[in-house]
Amino acid sequence: MIDNRLVTPLRVLMVLLFAGLLVAQCLMVPGQFHDMGEDGTPAAALRIPFIAFFIVEILCVQVVLACTWRLLSMVKEGEIFSESAFRWVDGILWAIAVALVLWGCLGLFAGLVAYGPGEEVAPGMVIALGVVGLGGLVLFLLILVMRALLRQATRLRSDMEGVI
Repeated sequence: MIDNRLVTPLRVLMVLLFAGLLVAQCLMVPGQFHDMGEDGTPAAALRIPFIAFFIVEILCVQVVLACTWRLLSMVKEGEIFSESAFRWVDGILWAIAVALVLWGCLGLFAGLVAYGPGEEVAPGMVIALGVVGLGGLVLFLLILVMRALLRQATRLRSDMEGVI
């Protein structure tokens, strides 16, 4: 069994992160884009899509936190090597995949704006978006590998229970 000295502080930090994300989702993101384009500039049309984009991205992180919370409970209870753990890992993978697709769309949009007529976005911003997207892809693949390891460990455990 896993030690409570590890699970409890992790859960406290996850609650704080979740609460911070909720504040950002409800107050900070809409407030940040509230004044965007009020002067009738073309940016006004982007205000609602940007708000929706960032709210969905934050929601994806919240889904990852919720799934991780449940997996921590399963680890604590000694039930992690069961088929029910896979739906929580799959939830994490789907949330990361959605976030990556949206992030890729933002990067593509920023790239088109940066290298299009008017060049309103600095090329460094497009590179930064690409680096963050690459980091998300690495995380996705890492979770996928860990899922395969969990699958293998679950099979081995069921085989061992069959022998015993």
